[in-house]
Amino acid sequence: MQLQRKIKTGLKLFVIGCVTLTTACATTTTLGTETEREICYQMGAELPTRSRSDTAQTLTEITELYAQFARVCPGHEHQIP
Repeated sequence: MQLQRKIKTGLKLFVIGCVTLTTACATTTTLGTETEREICYQMGAELPTRSRSDTAQTLTEITELYAQFARVCPGHEHQIP
């Protein structure tokens, strides 16, 4: 149950980060790129890890989160655990 709450919190932060990326990119290309890199770095550092005790639903949610992260933060796939 606690892991599911962390995943839901992570998804919310991920969405907030995506909105921030979009807003940041609107200012200037350089600032947007630097901001985007930093946001992706910080989000990547907080990605949940898989566990042998995860339920099928939790594994599905983590896999979806990893896929979303890879789409929104190209070049940061190395941060996916």
